[in-house]
Amino acid sequence: MSEEYVSVSEMRRLEYNSEYLGVSRLQLMENAGRGVAEEVSKRAERGSSVAVLCGTGGNGGDGMVAARFLASWGFDVSVYLVGREEAIRSEEARRNWVAVKLMDSSLKVRVLKDSSTVAEVAEADVYVDAMLGIGAKSVLRPPILQAVRRLNELEGLKVAVDVPTGIDADTGRFSERPSGRT
Repeated sequence: MSEEYVSVSEMRRLEYNSEYLGVSRLQLMENAGRGVAEEVSKRAERGSSVAVLCGTGGNGGDGMVAARFLASWGFDVSVYLVGREEAIRSEEARRNWVAVKLMDSSLKVRVLKDSSTVAEVAEADVYVDAMLGIGAKSVLRPPILQAVRRLNELEGLKVAVDVPTGIDADTGRFSERPSGRT
């Protein structure tokens, strides 16, 4: 059995073609997030605690969608935005961020605006890594770097949206931090 891989450039073409054919970026995000939520629900019991670490880009938006679904399915969900709210780049991710914040009776929301706040990521049964996706090519920078370190310290099931943060989707290599910096 051979496995097939899609390169970053091929994935970008698939996304653009989908949009050209009438599937909006918001629909793509909704489908991706629901797919992540479905995978988590196959591996964890309802009521389990889930920490979703979201970046400020499209991958973070996918995580926000997953958080919405998981909360509505009876999971105990905490959403951590790793970065500042004003840094949310895409309209789709912004819309999902507003939706997540409005669900404050169904899930917990925290903003980890800098490295000093990353320790706030609480222990959970499941962690969803939705910080950086297939487009990430550079070294990890604060607070993402500290969030990845925190995530690696924690026990529990870990599920990544697209690829684990810091992994180059084309090469599989980890984005090393610059020497002498933390």
